[in-house]
Amino acid sequence: MEKTWTLLEIIKSSDELLTNRNIKNSRLNAEVLLADTLNIKRIDLYLQFDKPLSQDEIKRFKEKLVRRLNYEPLQYIRGFTEFYGINIKVNRSVLIPRQETEVLVEKAIDLVKSYDTPPHILDIGAGSGCISIAIAKNTQCPVEAIDLDDNALALAKENSQLNDTGNKISFQKKDISAFHDFNAYDVIVSNPPYIPLSEYHILDKEVKDFEPKHALTDEKEGMSFYKIIFDIASRTEKDIRLLLEIGDGKRKKVEELLSNYSFSNAVFYPDLMGIERVVYIEHHKQ
Repeated sequence: MEKTWTLLEIIKSSDELLTNRNIKNSRLNAEVLLADTLNIKRIDLYLQFDKPLSQDEIKRFKEKLVRRLNYEPLQYIRGFTEFYGINIKVNRSVLIPRQETEVLVEKAIDLVKSYDTPPHILDIGAGSGCISIAIAKNTQCPVEAIDLDDNALALAKENSQLNDTGNKISFQKKDISAFHDFNAYDVIVSNPPYIPLSEYHILDKEVKDFEPKHALTDEKEGMSFYKIIFDIASRTEKDIRLLLEIGDGKRKKVEELLSNYSFSNAVFYPDLMGIERVVYIEHHKQ
């Protein structure tokens, strides 16, 4: 006869297993996966700790738990994550949206308010679409979002439809290096691959083994995409503004690169951890 598990028993057992694999927030992970399996809110688990689980529920939960024990990110197992107050579907074709990227969105929304008419925004490296969707959801701006990955673009379009921004965002398969200038846009936003290859190899397993490599690193020093973007911006024959996410401790490298251009008003904004995370740059027509 198979053992009958209560909610509390399976949470405690899973917590221990996850802890033994050095997975952070093990109890939270166990509770979230169980709540998802039972299709209830996590807080509702606390109201029915003594409830026994059916064999089918145990089977479905164990399938999720095994994936987490193998270090697959919780967001991929769940199939979605929350970003800037909206739900974003994710899979292994896209980078998992991070809380620190919300700083980029917040600054973009603030920047939009300084325009008399809604500016045309270009999002370079759309991924899941989280940046474009969060901006479009909170402004009246038309947004063009580009990416080279067909699977990422398909998911971004799905996310846009789910969040009622499909009529505001145009997702396009384009290579940023093919742009000569940004004359068609007013604001450029991007969270480019900025992890140096030397640092990529020491990333956590959850990141290195599951998230798309091309969205994390340029396989060089982590500055390739900034140079491409700055080159294109410097050829632009109108006033534009740029908001770009940068890596931990990379302000100096960005400043060194910026010294080769005639941009003005470079400002660095910190994330909630106090790490300089976003750089704001202005380019004025000559």
